Order: sequence, then structure tokens, then C-alpha cells
Amino acid sequence: MTRTPPRSLTRDLTLGFGCGLVAVWLAALAIGWAVLGVEIDEIYDAALTRTSERLAVIGAGAGAAGLGDRRPAGALRARLTATDGQTVYAVGELPAETPIGFSRVDGLRVLTQRLPDGGLLQVADPLAERREAVRETLLSALVPFALLLPLAIFGLWRFVRRQLAPVNALSREVADRGAADLRPLSAAPLPVELQPMHDAVDRLMGRLDEALAAERAFSSNAAHELRTPIAAALAQAEMLEAEATDPRLARRASTLAAQLRRVGRLAGKLLELARAEGGAASGPKAAPQDVRQALQLVAAEFPTTELALPEKPHLLAVDLDAFAVIARNLIENAVLHGTDPITVVLAGDTLTVCNGGQVLDPTLLNQLTRRFQRGASRASGSGLGLAIVEGHALREGAALTLASPAPGRGDGFCATVRFRT
Repeated sequence: MTRTPPRSLTRDLTLGFGCGLVAVWLAALAIGWAVLGVEIDEIYDAALTRTSERLAVIGAGAGAAGLGDRRPAGALRARLTATDGQTVYAVGELPAETPIGFSRVDGLRVLTQRLPDGGLLQVADPLAERREAVRETLLSALVPFALLLPLAIFGLWRFVRRQLAPVNALSREVADRGAADLRPLSAAPLPVELQPMHDAVDRLMGRLDEALAAERAFSSNAAHELRTPIAAALAQAEMLEAEATDPRLARRASTLAAQLRRVGRLAGKLLELARAEGGAASGPKAAPQDVRQALQLVAAEFPTTELALPEKPHLLAVDLDAFAVIARNLIENAVLHGTDPITVVLAGDTLTVCNGGQVLDPTLLNQLTRRFQRGASRASGSGLGLAIVEGHALREGAALTLASPAPGRGDGFCATVRFRT
């Protein structure tokens, strides 16, 4: 399916105004052609009239002999016919009979006059000469316009681009925002047509920020308030398991303790998620610091992982606590839901964690960063690990990328976090 290319408002307005400018000029040219044709006809007709009058005066005063050595200027043609129909004087070919006054015959503009003595005087010029005069006059106007048209289009493009600068600035600001950045838009001056949209976006983001803040506060408070009773209940279950003499009661106490531990881990993950999604997204850039030791400490909690670290200090502009949380959740996700080999690679500005396992469906892959999304795994995870990673990545200005199969392999799963430099 062919994808329609994105439209540009600057390009569309420039082309629209430019085509309109050319269309108006062509219409003016057509009108000018018609008006100029009429004006040229009037000028040439007046010249024919003056020539006819002079020839008539000369012919009347000097007779045919006086006209013999006088020729009309340029491409003019003339013929004097006596009353008996005999041609007395002729220059060029003219139609034999033409009506009195002006007429167009055989590509000529002919003026026919009846002389006082009964003779007939015809004076004519070629219509092609008139059309040539119109063409040359219009061409003298067309050439400068054609040469200046690219400059006019460029000036129009610059003008449109300058007028749309506030629109482009607002578009860039919205596009550059992270998904969790709900701060109000900048208060730059905008045209009155854009100000309502700017204000509406600010109000929408404000309401969304309040709703998300309330949701985070509820999750954080609920998880925090649950930790104490969960810990107390877990202690009682473990005590009951240790003191139980009935095997069935001991198994039930053991199952209860396991479920309470799971609920405790879930409460801890909810607290982590609330911290990850709280605060300003993509805030001030952290000072570069060596992250190798933090990654080594986290990887040491998972003995089955294969860790690849640079030999020299590896500096990243990231908060160390956030980096440790990201690394722990990525490795824990690989251990719980994947199979060996599990590799952790720190190189350049990226942290990559890969594991073996079945290839994931692309639709499912795109949903793994949602809360409580475990995919097809039956492992006892919370379904919050990748959501926590994405939350911290957004706050640090980093990008999380998921891939399945793992690059260079036919199976498995890879999660890559690219930190800002």
C-alpha cells in the first residue's frame, strides 16, 4: 500500500500563492493582449487615414504623374483607380474590390475612400505587422516577469516561512516532548488563531498531569501502607510454618508465606513504578559518571548472567540510582522469563540485556512495557519490570528498544536502553 507523503503547510501555501500569482499574471496578460490589440489597431488605422489623406491631396494636386515617384513608407500598399476603372497608381497588390471605409481582406487592413473626382483610393497594411507589434510589446513585459518569477517565488516562500515560524516552533516543542513531560508549553507570542489551541493543549496536559499524579500517589501510598501489614502477616505465616506439627498445616502456612512474599514484591514494584513515573521527565542532564561498578553490583545478584564491561571507566550522563534500577529490572526480566544464555553488555551509550527463549509476536512485543503485561510467560513476575524501566528511561532522556528474536540469533529477546550523550 502506497503511503501518502506528509504535507507541508509552507510548501502548500507557497505553491498556492505562487500558482495564484502566475494565474493572475496570465489573466492580466490575456486582457492586456486584447486591449493592446485594440490600441494597436487604432494607431495603425490612424496612420492609414493620414497616409490616405496625404496621397489624396497629392493625387488631386499633381495628378498621376505626381504620385509616380511617391511610395508609402514601410509595408504600406496603395492603389489609385480612375473613374473609368483604370489603375492610375499602385504599390503592392491589393484586392480588386473593397467596401468603402475600413475592412479586413486577405490578411490586410484596407482603407478605401471615394475621391471628389469619382476615383477610388485604397491604402492597406499587413495585419501580420500589427500582430508582430502586439507580440513584441507583450514580450517586452513577459521577459522581465519570467526572469523575476523565481525571485518572487523565493520571496513568497521566505514570507510564508516567517509567518509560519510560530507554528513550526510550537510543533517542534510538542514533538520534542517526552511521553511523560506534561509541563505547560512555552509562553512564546503566537498568532491569535493559534493561541486557543496552545491554551487548550496546556489545559489538557494540566488535567492529565493531575490525573497521573493522583494515580501515582494512590499507587505509592497504597503500596507503602501495605508493606507493614504484609510484613507482619508474613512473619506470622513463617512462625506458623515453623511451629506447625501437622504436615498439612505446615504446607498451607508455607503456601501462605510464599503468596505474601509475592504480594510484598508486588508492593515494592509498585513503589518503584511510582518513583519512576514521578517527577519531571528529561530534566537537567546529570553529570557523566562511571557506571561499571553499579552494573557489577546489580549483576552479582544474578549469578547466571554473562557480563561484558569495558576495561576503562565508562561515563554516562545518568543518575546512578536510576541506572541501577533499570539494570536490575532488565536482568530480572531476562532471568524470570527467558532462558540461558543471558548476556549483559555495556558499550557506548547503550545497555543491552539479551536472553534465550521463543520468538515473541510483534504485537505482543509492543505491549510489553504496559503495566502487568507478562506476555506468554508463566513465570511468577509482577509484569511491571519493563514499565519501570521505560519510566526511568523517559526521566533520564533515554530510549528503550525491544527486539525479538535477539539480533544475530534466531530466537530470544533483547532489551536495549540508549542513554543520551
